[in-house]
Amino acid sequence: MLELTILSRPDCHLCDVVLKIARRLQDDTPFNLAKVDISDDADLVRRYGTRIPVVLIDHHEACAGKITERDLRKALKKARWRRPISRILSRLGLTPPRG
Repeated sequence: MLELTILSRPDCHLCDVVLKIARRLQDDTPFNLAKVDISDDADLVRRYGTRIPVVLIDHHEACAGKITERDLRKALKKARWRRPISRILSRLGLTPPRG
């Protein structure tokens, strides 16, 4: 299952919007969802500070800043295609297993 992590800060409106979008998308595409507050981690603040929110999928940066539902759907689809089983099943006309 994909791991989607939203790097955020307290009182970040865009972070809240991305979290709502991600929760909606979980109905169509199952994935584990986590929200991480970077303000307590100096390394994360240094790496992502002004680019919040940042979405990581399977620990790879997928998108950042003002993220739309379309952006997130596209990033999830791309991440699923990185997995070999998804490509094989798609070519066979089957859908990947959920969970």
